[in-house]
Amino acid sequence: MKAIALIVLLVAATAGAFWAGRRMGPAGVHEPAASTNATRRLRFYQSPMHPWITSPEPGNCTICGMKLVPIYEGDAEASPLPGTVKLQSNSMSVIGIATRPVVRRPLARTLRLAGTLDDNDARHRILAAAVEGRMEAIHVHHPGAEVEEGTILAELYSPPLLTAAREHVALAKSGAVASMLEASAVRLRQLGMTARQVSELPTTLRADQRTLPWMSPMSGTVVRRMAFAGQWVREGEPLFEIADFSVMWVQLDAYEADLAWLKPGQEVVLSTPSVPGRLLTHRIAFIDPNLDPMTRIARVRVEVPNPLVDGVRLLRHKAFVEGRVRVEAPPVLVVPRPAVLNPGGAPFAFVELAPGQYQARRLRLGRVGDDAFEVLEGLAENEVVVVQGGLLLDAQSQLQDGLASGAGDAPAGGDAVANAAASSVEHRAWGPETDDARRALTDFLKATATASEALASDDLAAFNQAVPAIQGAAEALGKLGVHAPPTELFPSKVATAPDLAAARRAFHQWTTPWLATAKALRGTRGFDGLRLIKCPMTSKSFPGAPATATWWQWQVPVRNPWFGKDMLDCGTLLP
Repeated sequence: MKAIALIVLLVAATAGAFWAGRRMGPAGVHEPAASTNATRRLRFYQSPMHPWITSPEPGNCTICGMKLVPIYEGDAEASPLPGTVKLQSNSMSVIGIATRPVVRRPLARTLRLAGTLDDNDARHRILAAAVEGRMEAIHVHHPGAEVEEGTILAELYSPPLLTAAREHVALAKSGAVASMLEASAVRLRQLGMTARQVSELPTTLRADQRTLPWMSPMSGTVVRRMAFAGQWVREGEPLFEIADFSVMWVQLDAYEADLAWLKPGQEVVLSTPSVPGRLLTHRIAFIDPNLDPMTRIARVRVEVPNPLVDGVRLLRHKAFVEGRVRVEAPPVLVVPRPAVLNPGGAPFAFVELAPGQYQARRLRLGRVGDDAFEVLEGLAENEVVVVQGGLLLDAQSQLQDGLASGAGDAPAGGDAVANAAASSVEHRAWGPETDDARRALTDFLKATATASEALASDDLAAFNQAVPAIQGAAEALGKLGVHAPPTELFPSKVATAPDLAAARRAFHQWTTPWLATAKALRGTRGFDGLRLIKCPMTSKSFPGAPATATWWQWQVPVRNPWFGKDMLDCGTLLP
């Protein structure tokens, strides 16, 4: 709960050093004021970090302790209006305020869709025995073998088939009428022989021959082999499974929020870990109009040629694949994503009213682009918003409003500062400013993800084993001055959860305060694999559970910690 106050104090200290450097010479001797201020009348002294703190005499700020600076006639005064923050130019430099205008332009977005490589099911066959007999020899011994139509898969000893074959040869040699010969050929094809085999029987069948070759009716890749030499098979028993992998179907999962952006014919850039470093560019062939009622996912199909490379297909069946679709909407009013703060689901941005003066503005947002939000209400074109330093402005606004409402000149580090900041911290996104903080936050998010995986597997023991790592990561964050959940959620000794309901309740308490941070970190350096997923029906997961709950994980597919194996894949990936 101390993050905002700590950040303010750190910035204040930096600002104090900045001003001290400007007013002191190299030997620490106080330098005279600039000549432009020598002829102006001194009005009062003001805190550069907290401009509502003023004094007629030199001194230090009663909040942050930094040195008060003189304000002369002609200098702008601070405006302590609720939701408005006013800074001097030196404070703006120290905090690092950066702004950008609100403009109207096309809203671009890159959709990242996960899926798998599958084959065309119309070219997928299970070869079953059409007649009973014994498999005397097997010619294709392993899955993955490439076969052509007519390739001999096995040698079959089958008395009914041999009898029918010899009768057909006898009819052919006796000069039987064409209708009888054709009826005999149809019977042989029904017993599993190919048309080519039947036509060649009169010249290839020997009188002493005991077996007949069993040939593949199609070209493709052997997916499974269920036949063995010496095996007696009955009619209808499956022996081989063959699929045509020459053209693969990439089946991508698109959530409801993505469907508004997608249409057949759009270009998709595909990548798969099984072919590292190679990008395949193709187009959407089909979008399934039906959504899965549980996951709210529709399948997007991309058809990709799959050539043979050194006798092996380039793309692997059932391999994971990621598709990136670059889409662009017509020009709309947009605000840069870094400008939007979203505590508790109520987005707002700071608008620059004048140099050094900023006002918090509530927003109603539409679609989400790669680098901007669509603005439906709250901003006008060409207004200037803060894109860097907004969190510090918000903290200062909270402090200012709290002190203006009666806190008075609280001592530096006093309870008024902490209480004024506390209301806005718990569900506020925090971004790591140092590598140590980034590593600590990564450890915390991954430790909780491990606990999530344990709950998804209904493994209470694994969950309890993961708790110390969560507690250790939270303590490390606290030592770095990073906001952690309330300390009562992490007592000095965490009790073992007695059952899965209690474990899920504790997991919900630990992770909820960090959802905004996890959402803000997705896609940034070191957090590329972080995903947020929402379950729409968690009210019966544990006593007191909310109607919906969100969690994060570092992998796909969805693994629901609230219901485990009962509803493992229930969840919607948040955009």
